[in-house]
Amino acid sequence: MSISHYTKEILDILDLNLTFEEDCFQKEAINGVICFVFYGQLSYRPQACFHCGEEDTACLMKWGFKEVTIQLNDVSEYKTLLKMKKQRFRCKTCGKTSIAETSVADRHCSIARRVKLAIAEKLAQPLSMSMVARLKHVSPTTVLRVLHSFQPKQLTPNTSLPEVLCFDEFQSVKRVSGAMSFIMMNGKTRQLLEIVANRQLPHLEAFFARYPREERAKVHYVVSDFYSPYASLVKALFPNAQLVIDRFHMSQHIGRAFQQQRKQVMNTFNRRQKEYKHLKKYWKLLQKKAWALDYKKRYWRPSFRDHLTEQEIVDRLLSYHSTLRQGYKIYQSFLSAFHKQDIERLDQLLKTDLSQLPDPFQPVVKTFRKYRQEIRLALTVPYSNGPLEGLNNHIKVLKRVAYGFHSFENFRQRIFLYRGKYFQPGPLPIQTKKSS
Repeated sequence: MSISHYTKEILDILDLNLTFEEDCFQKEAINGVICFVFYGQLSYRPQACFHCGEEDTACLMKWGFKEVTIQLNDVSEYKTLLKMKKQRFRCKTCGKTSIAETSVADRHCSIARRVKLAIAEKLAQPLSMSMVARLKHVSPTTVLRVLHSFQPKQLTPNTSLPEVLCFDEFQSVKRVSGAMSFIMMNGKTRQLLEIVANRQLPHLEAFFARYPREERAKVHYVVSDFYSPYASLVKALFPNAQLVIDRFHMSQHIGRAFQQQRKQVMNTFNRRQKEYKHLKKYWKLLQKKAWALDYKKRYWRPSFRDHLTEQEIVDRLLSYHSTLRQGYKIYQSFLSAFHKQDIERLDQLLKTDLSQLPDPFQPVVKTFRKYRQEIRLALTVPYSNGPLEGLNNHIKVLKRVAYGFHSFENFRQRIFLYRGKYFQPGPLPIQTKKSS
């Protein structure tokens, strides 16, 4: 293997017209930074003049060299530069000069294409753009320029809508007119479809109104939370679609109601009492599904001064107040109905007299009654907002490690790049449907 071929293998260069000599490598201090510097020469016989298009090779003569510096990807954690002597040509026909071109970098650019691809790979990770700039030895403006070159494909009125849509929202940037931004995903393939700056109903109606009625009629299910404008949007613009309430938000609503009741009961005790301390310390066991509690293994519990299982701890906590026991029974009944997809049991719970329920549960049961059909449908179809909620979690991580975003468009592009590292398109697992 020749020195030239070996060097190009190390630098990941495929240009056949670039050659290296035996003494092509040096270690130099440039601007106070130790760098690996490789010296090469680029020369070939052009097919035609770059300016006038003259194809007679006799009219194209070599006209010296011009040295350019191109930044490459790091080698052994050292900043690596390629100082290349490019062949210059002069056309006898038009009298103009041109310079040889290489596949290593774009024309009039001092950063290699491989470096730009590496920057795009870093942007797909939870890193701030300033950190990416430091890692790749470029300016933040260069990182931003690379980000803009990978703009995601936007949905157009000609784009076909899927049968299942998942709707949700997240907090993006302060400059958007609404407090939250809208995000949409394909419920079957888990493909991120679009991000809209404002989640308010007029903006969403204007966004989906661009699609022909035939395309909107292809949507059969829309999965969302209890945000009422989504229900109005589905009813107005999706003639064949049925709204499905996400199962996670159903459990979250009833869980928050029980947690509120636990805090109310806890505050009836003095802060120095053991009841107050126990309800505050073991709140996670009360929120846990009853059938998931451990009732076999006993451990020493210093606050109780006894060896107790998780089930025994919950029993002691519930003995502190009768209304807490009542709320726990209601909470676990709803969780069991959701988990077992028991529609009959759910209907019985929704028929309960509101006056017999603790105060925190009354607005939640009213909401469940309002969305009774949507909740019943959620227990029969295999679609949920689980993948979308996971994506929202990664978006929060990205926003935190990037120290926030000022531009919504930059944030949107980072989400589309970042999303590909964690969610690959694929079918959702089909669950057994239960008849209503």
